[in-house]
Amino acid sequence: MRLCPYCHTEVIEDAPFCPECRRSLAMTGQAVTITGQAVKGKSKKKLAGIIACVIASIVIVVLVTHPLISMAEPPIPAHFTTYTDEPGLFSISYPPELEINLELIDEQATQNIISSINSGLPIEEAYLVFSAGLIMQSAVGVAVESLCAAISTHDQMVTAAINGIKIVWSDYQELSRVRTIVDGRPATIVEYSGTLCGTGTTFHCVVMLCMVHRNCWAVSCSTLPDEYSNWEDAFDAIVRGLRILK
Repeated sequence: MRLCPYCHTEVIEDAPFCPECRRSLAMTGQAVTITGQAVKGKSKKKLAGIIACVIASIVIVVLVTHPLISMAEPPIPAHFTTYTDEPGLFSISYPPELEINLELIDEQATQNIISSINSGLPIEEAYLVFSAGLIMQSAVGVAVESLCAAISTHDQMVTAAINGIKIVWSDYQELSRVRTIVDGRPATIVEYSGTLCGTGTTFHCVVMLCMVHRNCWAVSCSTLPDEYSNWEDAFDAIVRGLRILK
């Protein structure tokens, strides 16, 4: 006995027709039917393979043309000290062993920045709004600089800022660049080394760049190359600790 390939009724071995559905049971008909099903199955598998390859190609293109963005915004370490400027424009957190140096800060700087924000116009120049560090070892600074009309995107801002850094630091060597989020805004963190012009001293630096109200905010940390391993985690936390309050 065998089964009819159409209605699955049991039929005798040599029956030319199915007694139930009356279809021909000739071998050529069965062969055609089976072959057709096999081709159809292979076509589906081939199509699935093509789709998988296309998806993989798209993923590869996206990863190559758009570097991975770190979306994680780690919390500020509990032992850090937080500084908030008097007008309440921003805050920055840093290890308590660093000493604040307010002598380098223009008292009118944050007022000018707030005025520019309220007017909708960029500030006229760059301002240092925070400075702290250890003498001849490590330093942290927060600066704000207005962007020219030609700069309208985050990437353009980063390029302009790096070009400015290269003017101050000779032998500039970029070590890493990471796109991330700081205070809910797109930011780029750049690690580099260079010699501070006019001093002959080489430093290992980390800077975070973000664009707020058509102004570039930069949080920079620097130390001697031999000391960087001791400050690496702290520097990462510092540059991610900027908070714009207005």
